[in-house]
Amino acid sequence: MQKRVVLLAVPPVDELDLVGPVEVFGTANRLMGGRRTPYGVEVVTTARDRRIDGESGLSLLAHRHYQDVVGRADSVLVICGVGARTMRDRSLCGWLRRVAESTRRLGSVCVGGFLLAEAGILDGRRATVHWRYVREFTDRYPRVAVDPRPTWVQDGNIYTSAGISAGIDLALAWVEEDFGAAAALKVARELVLFLRRPGGQDQVSVSLEAQASCTKSMHELHVWMADHLEQSLSVDTLAERVAMSPRNFARVFGQEFGITPGRYLLQLRVEAARRLLEQTDKSPMQVAIASGFRSVDVMRRAFLRALGTTPLRYRRHFQTPAARYRMPSKALRGPLVAVRGEIARAARVATTSNRRLKLGVVRTRSSVRARA
Repeated sequence: MQKRVVLLAVPPVDELDLVGPVEVFGTANRLMGGRRTPYGVEVVTTARDRRIDGESGLSLLAHRHYQDVVGRADSVLVICGVGARTMRDRSLCGWLRRVAESTRRLGSVCVGGFLLAEAGILDGRRATVHWRYVREFTDRYPRVAVDPRPTWVQDGNIYTSAGISAGIDLALAWVEEDFGAAAALKVARELVLFLRRPGGQDQVSVSLEAQASCTKSMHELHVWMADHLEQSLSVDTLAERVAMSPRNFARVFGQEFGITPGRYLLQLRVEAARRLLEQTDKSPMQVAIASGFRSVDVMRRAFLRALGTTPLRYRRHFQTPAARYRMPSKALRGPLVAVRGEIARAARVATTSNRRLKLGVVRTRSSVRARA
């Protein structure tokens, strides 16, 4: 059956908060739809004239006022602008509480979480909002267990997300719940997304923060460090890379990044290991080596200090379904593998022949010396 998705927009909104999820469900309809599209998407609003003003100057027209919604929705997603996070609307709060009890999924994008919290829906639940508003959210709603790190959080049938592009991530997660990982990846590819992020990925990564460095040399050093994590990156090595003395380098680095080089390198390695654990099926040893840890035990201690969990527990919780997928044995007998096998056999034959030829030359020389 078609799944009815209602997007509630409380204007003014950041356009991508609304259009991003709409595009995800619309793309799913185009790619998977046959005679009947999988999603029925409705945009409703609190504005009586149905006009949804955007923060960047665009205006959209909703299908209807939210109080005119008839029937039960499968999923409801709440989107509001920064200014709407302080609104007090009893009618809207009552409507949201009724929706939370009847719908299969209720979610929010960015500061839309403020509206859910105002309605009391997030009391006693884990939730997230855009990192810029975490402190305000925590102060206003102490009954909510706020986690500022993830791009989106699920607690029961309630979902909250960090906003902007994280709204797209949440919509893709709903597509995955409904139709599987392959469908979500297909939609992500169609939208030319660089990465389909799992909910546990940090809103602000170490790499992203480093790009705000005002010094070009330090920015280039960060990129180089991220590409050479498997090496032993001592302060002397890093200082030589930017043509500084170790003492001056440590001082400048601390001013730029607000952290010591060693601590920053550890954060980079933990971040790299997390990506590998989330997106690949590499063994713990392979992950440890690729991200620059000397052993699995060293990586484990780093994870416990930085994240409060072990690499294996982190993988069980955050690894994407696509990363867990292993190619069936039948697929390994395909034409490409056969060609590779032929190449390998030819290489072995050539190597063996070369060894025999060298051995024959040695024997011939030995015979000549013996006769002499």
